[in-house]
Amino acid sequence: MGSFVQRDGPASRSPAALLLYPPIYDFALYDLFLKPYALCRLGAWLSRAGYRVHLVNAMDYTDAHSVAVLGRPRRDGRGTGKFFRRVVPAPSPVAGMKRSFARYGILEESLKRRIASVRPDVVLVSAGMSYWYPGVIEAIRMVREAHPGVPVILGGIYPTLCPQHAEAHSGADAVVSGAAFPALSALLTGLSLPTTEADPAEELLLLPEANWEAGILRLNRGCPMACVYCSSRLIEPRFLPGDPQLLFRTVRKMHRRFGTRCFAFYDDALLCNKERGFLPFLDEVCRSGMSLSFYLPNAVHLRYLDGACAALMKRAGFAEVRVGFESSRPEFHETLDGKLEASMLDGAVRHLREAGFTFRSITAYVLAGLPGQEAGEVELSIRHAASLGMRVRIAEYSPTPGSALWSRAVELSSFDLASEPLTHNNSVLPMRWRGFTIEDLDRLKALTRRLEEPSAP
Repeated sequence: MGSFVQRDGPASRSPAALLLYPPIYDFALYDLFLKPYALCRLGAWLSRAGYRVHLVNAMDYTDAHSVAVLGRPRRDGRGTGKFFRRVVPAPSPVAGMKRSFARYGILEESLKRRIASVRPDVVLVSAGMSYWYPGVIEAIRMVREAHPGVPVILGGIYPTLCPQHAEAHSGADAVVSGAAFPALSALLTGLSLPTTEADPAEELLLLPEANWEAGILRLNRGCPMACVYCSSRLIEPRFLPGDPQLLFRTVRKMHRRFGTRCFAFYDDALLCNKERGFLPFLDEVCRSGMSLSFYLPNAVHLRYLDGACAALMKRAGFAEVRVGFESSRPEFHETLDGKLEASMLDGAVRHLREAGFTFRSITAYVLAGLPGQEAGEVELSIRHAASLGMRVRIAEYSPTPGSALWSRAVELSSFDLASEPLTHNNSVLPMRWRGFTIEDLDRLKALTRRLEEPSAP
């Protein structure tokens, strides 16, 4: 940790914390309920500890200067849509793609001005995907220029999956790998800054800068599954059931304060322990009389989706249901995740249809691009799911350090996965080979669109 610089002012002045959500560099990015959830959760904890909390959100799609220069991003009624975008040269490790590489977020001058407008005692930076680290480096560099000597602490998915890379390249004074607590408490104590209880609940500080046109929610933390292609256990090793009453209060507060009507769940395992968590929450929503819409960008586990659950989800206002199907091959689930049997999809679709969900409101994710996976296997899975009367979307595999499949991915990939997080980006299809090419992926995506057309009601 670098040396701490005490700001001028009364000794009794409350400390200020700057929460920084960096810009994102990627080949493609769409705002499907992308919000600074972790920072808003930390903000609630810091506020209880006596901090004045400021959020600088580089992904703010309302920034006036960026609108004047780049035009207003196209958004929809759910509070989702496009971000500001400027094409930039692709870094050499991922150069040569057909897609353009771009910087997403407010313009650099707007970001610098927002960072400089705060006088922080500490800066907390949240980092998303491992391959989004260029935006983290940019944001921390701006903090250094505006606030030399102020300690910068980096946390999130990137430093959890790639701690050595983050320590060597991010420019942060301290890197928190894994859960924020108790490491963050210890770091703040070492800076002679206040802390409070060690592990905060899923409470959010509803800072306006997060743009609550759309709401984000998380009931449970972690996931009880142990899928070999996933690193969720590294990010949160335990499955921690949430508090449905706290979740409902969060929804009601967002709805009353900002008029928020559309909400997305960030859970990895929303339906687990549903009798004590998810279903009581839905009951509260139904009794409240609020007219809301709920979405599932992360999908839910098929094995827990029964008829009663589907019916209650429909009554509470779920506009869509996304399920993690992954593959129709039994061997896939026997060796890679143990989550389900292919026959479970048929039953789940039947429950959802009986509850009133239509073709366009049910989506199955099929996983593609795993080490050694054949394009033909993915095609069979797509056709199987579509034949049951639902939309299908391809979830492109991203190699994740710490997962059980990581060493196999490093061995087979033609990219330098071990040293360069940019190559983890699923847009480059890091596990491409003669049995699964970029052209195969394009063809399969076109197939999902084609299968959708004749079945739509």
